[in-house]
Amino acid sequence: MWEDKTGSCSRLQFPLSLAWAITAHKLQGLTAVIDLGNKEFVAGLSFVTIFRVRSLDDILFKHFSLNRLERKKVERAVNERN
Repeated sequence: MWEDKTGSCSRLQFPLSLAWAITAHKLQGLTAVIDLGNKEFVAGLSFVTIFRVRSLDDILFKHFSLNRLERKKVERAVNERN
């Protein structure tokens, strides 16, 4: 303990919120907020994520550009040609 009680003390607090994340494969049957983002980490991962939920009521998409989905069509067509 403090013997000399003339000093001062200050602290800085950071507000924290609890959060968690899971992989797309462990998502099955849960409610999901899906962020498609600008690019896909692994080919087909967006598809897996979207189809792991049980119903449309359990899925919420964050805002994304239509180009994100159109790009997938182009990539699919290129892969089919190879």
